[in-house]
Amino acid sequence: MTDVVLASMPFGPLFTPSLGLTLLQAGLNRSGISSRLHYFTLPFAEITGASFYSSIASEGDPFTTALAGEWIFSGALALQTPGEARAYVDEVLECDRRDPFVQRLFRARDRVEGFLDRCLQTILRDRPKIVGLTSVFQQHAASLSLARRIKLADPGVTIVVGGANCEGAMGAETVRQFSFVDAAVSGEADVVFPELVGRILRGEPFSDLIGVRTATSVAAEFALGRFANAAPISNLDALPCPDYTAYVEQFRATRFHRDWEMAILFETSRGCWWGEKAHCTFCGLNGTSMAYRSKSPARALGEVTSLARRHPHADLEAVDNILDMKYFDEFLPALAKEKIRVGIFYETKSSLTKAQLRMLSAAGVREIQPGIESLDDSILKLMRKGVTALQNIQLLKWCAEFGITPQWNLLSGFPGERPEAYTAMMRLVPLLTHLPPPHLSPIRLDRFSPYYTASAAFGLKDVRPAAAYRHIYRVPEDVLANLAYYFDFGYADNRVPDTYVDPFSDKVDTWKRTAWRSALFFADTGEHLVVCDFRSAARRRLTVLSGLIARST
Repeated sequence: MTDVVLASMPFGPLFTPSLGLTLLQAGLNRSGISSRLHYFTLPFAEITGASFYSSIASEGDPFTTALAGEWIFSGALALQTPGEARAYVDEVLECDRRDPFVQRLFRARDRVEGFLDRCLQTILRDRPKIVGLTSVFQQHAASLSLARRIKLADPGVTIVVGGANCEGAMGAETVRQFSFVDAAVSGEADVVFPELVGRILRGEPFSDLIGVRTATSVAAEFALGRFANAAPISNLDALPCPDYTAYVEQFRATRFHRDWEMAILFETSRGCWWGEKAHCTFCGLNGTSMAYRSKSPARALGEVTSLARRHPHADLEAVDNILDMKYFDEFLPALAKEKIRVGIFYETKSSLTKAQLRMLSAAGVREIQPGIESLDDSILKLMRKGVTALQNIQLLKWCAEFGITPQWNLLSGFPGERPEAYTAMMRLVPLLTHLPPPHLSPIRLDRFSPYYTASAAFGLKDVRPAAAYRHIYRVPEDVLANLAYYFDFGYADNRVPDTYVDPFSDKVDTWKRTAWRSALFFADTGEHLVVCDFRSAARRRLTVLSGLIARST
């Protein structure tokens, strides 16, 4: 018998363990509470294929807002007719039903019932008193579908859900609509979850815990329109170091370990120090936990080096929303001295200096997400990014110089943006084809972003849950608005961004196609500086500089 079973359902990340569940399990261990952690992501990917699974689970993919992963499990959550299932393809995906990817979606959907039965049997063998399910991005329908089956099989099991999809009104509505969910945790659960579990095991009431939603507490919260989160952790050094043994064992038991490498997650900060100053208008991350906190340099160094030693063949990915700038003083120089042999990923600001990029490279950071978002000053001001287009371009150039891969987006469709800005960027793009190209996408309207909380003030109208939600939950529109994280919208000035963004999109597509053969570099021979330019926009391929011009370049 196990006190608690924790589970990660599809479509959670496939080749990375859950840092949240891992920390919760460590917190339970500290309290002397037994637990098991199951990654049901892995067996479902074995059924569907890793590439197909990852194409749906990857954040930023077009299928994210289409909620294809949620739709696959929606039939297990609420009965749907074949016509209702086909309507999703017609109205949301807008694809031919004979499309090979659409056919794979239907095949995956047909395998759900048998898969959930196997998940249920695995959990029942553990004989848990409590089952905790994490729900981030496209995990909600799968988690709820499994929770429903567990409750039907053993009504004595207490079902607790948590994660980003349970923050604020979303968690409250989940408890209100799905009676098989006993509690939803909103906010950072590191402290409140072990307390909640302890009370359940002792048979004590738990509805009074701040950040815990129950059937008896949500009515008052909806009446007041206020949804309190669990208190955030102030001292991150007090958190346990993550132990990913459960994931590693389950990953190695699959066929994936022969051809795929896992990525190991670590955390050195929470919140966003830039968001505290100027919340980027489109950003819905952090919810109501914007306050920035970071681990001490010594703790961060110890955790990163320990994980690198334990997982020498896996890259390390920071889940931080933004790199602590104080880390350039102690943490990163110390990490550089360690000379770890794995690559590290961090999210950063794009206003880094050349010296800071050099330090990141020396410390083993091989990939960053720098939050560039645009190459136009006026649009960057609309975002509240606090950087200029020149700084963004400089960052891309320095990344190329120091061997750092920037994963970056160009966003479009900001309310108030000038169409002329895209014309100007079209002229700029041919000069940048030697630099890593972006992913171009329209802005998304996410819950908790300024665009959502003050939509009318920013020139947005007709805000409603993204169309895909209507094909997943059979609930009234006002209920849907509480469950949704993604929203559709219109513009108060009735603009249609595609009319001026599409020509720019064509230029970006050309950038992606030609980047592999574009190059701009120089060679110093001592007496001369030889500039080689293989961009399609180059006026000459070879330029030789000498004398004062060469020395000052």
